[in-house]
Amino acid sequence: MAGLHDYVESLALRTGQGRSTDEAVLTLFMAGILQPRNARNSDELTATHIASARRAINKWIDSGGKDRDRISRVANDGDYSESALDDAYKEAEKVAKRRASKAKIAFDRIGAELSDTLPRTRDEIKDAEERSYLSAARLQTPLEGHNGDERIWDNGLVPLDALMFRDECPVCTSRTKHMAGSLIGQREILKSACFCEINRARAIGGAISMLVASMRDAALEDPSDATAQASVQLIANTVFRFLLRDIRKVSPDQPTSIAACTLFFLHDCSWLRSGAATLMQLSLWHIKSAKDISTIASVSRAMDEVLHRPSLVRSTEGIGLLLMIDGISEANELLRHNSAHCHSPCVDHAHTSEAR
Repeated sequence: MAGLHDYVESLALRTGQGRSTDEAVLTLFMAGILQPRNARNSDELTATHIASARRAINKWIDSGGKDRDRISRVANDGDYSESALDDAYKEAEKVAKRRASKAKIAFDRIGAELSDTLPRTRDEIKDAEERSYLSAARLQTPLEGHNGDERIWDNGLVPLDALMFRDECPVCTSRTKHMAGSLIGQREILKSACFCEINRARAIGGAISMLVASMRDAALEDPSDATAQASVQLIANTVFRFLLRDIRKVSPDQPTSIAACTLFFLHDCSWLRSGAATLMQLSLWHIKSAKDISTIASVSRAMDEVLHRPSLVRSTEGIGLLLMIDGISEANELLRHNSAHCHSPCVDHAHTSEAR
């Protein structure tokens, strides 16, 4: 684990590159500069980092949803009259129309072609965006107004990881009574999770998001790359097919992207379980000498022990490498213990006990 000198040096380096303190903190958080598994309960540096990361993510929540907040203002004001709701739905439609950009349509077409699935029309993309904003604003449930069985896709197949989403997790459902994407919902989810859980969502969510985008790009660039093509086909048959059809969700040169990713994977551990299984399978394909996931986990642990994290934070490539290493390590732990949650006292136990 990085010491005080390393931590201060890394923070100074990132702020010296023209980034705000919050962006610098999120960069160190993305790189896993401090790992809860290596920290002591009395470690003041760890406590400071945890508080700083929470503060930076909360600031992202407050500033990252202007469109959502404008739509949800009706609900916040308690005005559910027909005219007020009409205005909110019109605003959501306007935002969705803008969000259904040429770039989003292009990525959807590319992802569909690579995965042998049907591309969506601009209207279908716009409708999906509109539903997302209305659910985030607590004016509609996520599947309200959506026809068809979500477990069966346009190719007539059931997702390989469908069973992982069959049962609700009592811990996840207790985090908030509001829509997970709403401002208040995101705040409550973050507050109710200990840093071990936040770190796991960062690692697995960030790693699978980066890997899916990388596999898509590799398959697009070289149609003869058998591993990339097989990876895309696997991803296309999991819930992560949506990542094939959209812009890159997590990028080391965009620190705030890890905040959005962490909150998304934190709200429902089914995504973490699926992400862990998918990540380990893809890793097995890419490390051909590995016999099973225990070998993958051993390689990850060995790299974690020898690499000097503060040095790697100097480059986006280094940050990406650290995020992948952490993703594999956390995925292995989740699959071994079959739980995404922290059930014992940890470095953030006092905060979690208070929140729950």
